[in-house]
Amino acid sequence: MSETETISAAVGGFLARIRRERGLTLDQIARAARSYGASWSASSVSNIERGQASLTLPTLLLLALALGDLLEEPLPLSALLGDVEALTLVAGSQYPVERSWVDGVLNGAEVIRRSVDSVDAEDDEEIDEELEAEVLRRMREMRGREATRAEVDAQVAQLLDESQLPPESATRNPAKGDAGSLAEERAAAKLGVSTARLRRLALDLWAHSLEEESSRRAGSGSTPQARGRVTRVLVEEVRGFMNEVR
Repeated sequence: MSETETISAAVGGFLARIRRERGLTLDQIARAARSYGASWSASSVSNIERGQASLTLPTLLLLALALGDLLEEPLPLSALLGDVEALTLVAGSQYPVERSWVDGVLNGAEVIRRSVDSVDAEDDEEIDEELEAEVLRRMREMRGREATRAEVDAQVAQLLDESQLPPESATRNPAKGDAGSLAEERAAAKLGVSTARLRRLALDLWAHSLEEESSRRAGSGSTPQARGRVTRVLVEEVRGFMNEVR
């Protein structure tokens, strides 16, 4: 599958793959959807699979319910999009949106347009400023003095390089003890919870750490800026989850 797809093509590709891997028939899916009140035939499911159906929200919900029953495991709506990295909201559009943006919206994030091609300079600047502030704070604590610009720049560059390491390398550094990674500490601070509490919430929500989920969604070889944007979406997902479990 190409890196950028329409939503209809992404859902159709996912459906075709799942049918092939699990040995499902068009009629099985149609019958499962009819149990929820749909009037689908095998032809209806075929149209979805070929990307020729009008994918309204009820259609997506019915498809998720039908596949969830047949696979014997609940499916989030975002799973129907398969593994595509970017999506176009309108066929032929020259302005794709990031997959992480779509996942965030489906999980309750605000619907604010974010294009794949428009790398937001303000976001990059915000990330650097947050890192610089954190570096200055830590250097003051460790050395009892203000750091020089060269020291701050060198430390920020090191932190950005470390953010490209696999999550296991970043989170299992014995020197950090139970303080958590820099990304976890910043996310916990934004949410007003302890790092330990953030870790428990992440495990409940995604079955792994915030950094692992950020790495998975941003994709291999992603830049620190891209990881930062994904992490901000994840923080909002955790915030929404906290509100649900209160």
